[in-house]
Amino acid sequence: MPSKNVYVSESDLPLFEQAAALAGSLSTAVAEGLRLYVAKRRRDTGGDEMRTIELAVDEGPVVVTKRFTGAPVLRFERVEAGRARTFRVYRTARGQFAVYQRDDPDWSAMADVGDWDDVRDEHGGPGEQSDEWRGEWWASGPRTLRVYADIAAMADDVPADLVRALEAAADRPAVEELDI
Repeated sequence: MPSKNVYVSESDLPLFEQAAALAGSLSTAVAEGLRLYVAKRRRDTGGDEMRTIELAVDEGPVVVTKRFTGAPVLRFERVEAGRARTFRVYRTARGQFAVYQRDDPDWSAMADVGDWDDVRDEHGGPGEQSDEWRGEWWASGPRTLRVYADIAAMADDVPADLVRALEAAADRPAVEELDI
């Protein structure tokens, strides 16, 4: 079993004895204290904000909740042909990249009354009973989660713009301190 020696000043000895009594052992008390210290320092300095991430993922007809520890890196959206593909990228606790992808209708196309005419012309109106209105254009597509060892490993699976955005994000600090 590994061991570490820690110098304890005479004045701190009562604190260590009290902590050991409350925790059941000095080792347990020191480990718990260090976890709290590290978490506080990360919070104070804006360090990697690892947290529990839960995502709904489609596995065939079944929706499964996937849970992991990670930190958000970026959100990327690409709109084309009436669809909005959204990518959310997380850095995992093990240093990998988890990429969550959704494919949804581009509802922003109907944000203005004038835009509705464009959508109706492209997809037919609900009264026209086109196949798209029965469940293709307006239905959400699959939600997927893929994990990659590094940015280069995902190059063939995600848009090139997303890869460039991730590379740019890797060169920047997670939190930018402003002296303004």
